[in-house]
Amino acid sequence: APTSEDDQKVIAETIFKWARELGAVAFAHWFFPMRGGSGAYGSMCGACKMDNLIDLDWSSAEATKPFHATLPYERLFVGETDGSSFPNGGLRATHTAAAFTTWDRSSPCFVIDRVLRIPCAFVTHLGASIDEKTPLLRSNDAVHKQGLRLLKNIKICTDAKAIHSFLGWEQEFFVIPATMYRKRPDLLNCGRTLIGKLPQRNQVGDFNYFAPLCKQV
Repeated sequence: APTSEDDQKVIAETIFKWARELGAVAFAHWFFPMRGGSGAYGSMCGACKMDNLIDLDWSSAEATKPFHATLPYERLFVGETDGSSFPNGGLRATHTAAAFTTWDRSSPCFVIDRVLRIPCAFVTHLGASIDEKTPLLRSNDAVHKQGLRLLKNIKICTDAKAIHSFLGWEQEFFVIPATMYRKRPDLLNCGRTLIGKLPQRNQVGDFNYFAPLCKQV
């Protein structure tokens, strides 16, 4: 069910006090728009829509409203920014160019460099995903809904309230120095290896499995 306005106010006030205790002076909706790679490739760290932890005191009777330190609850849960260039380079009409960030409450907020970062999904005004996170969240929702439906139909754990999916790493992954990574146009632009050759040992199991890790690949 949607979070009530009263609950939103309590949550925002609690997060504000916690963030201030950690020295935060601003907050940012943090998201990963579709722009090639994952937002993390090429030393990028996603996108931020940042604001200071202040707002006008609208309850004041003064004509010129004073400022006060706060985290407005409506700006914690939803934000708006320019989405005209995602993901199609600005082909959408002007009146549909806005994009919206919404707090992904399955990911914890954190404070870094005195900024409260709020992990968010990033969608168009019609709800189309233009980020890397929204498809994952919607997939999790689908697994939850259909998983409960399956359990009910096969009469196993019919009292289950939620289905949680977990993604595990495969064993074939490599860590390379950032300096070498930046020299590889295929990795920078595609996020995967397009050029190269097979290693000398290839798939000799006793070398590749349960063996000490090489210091450098």
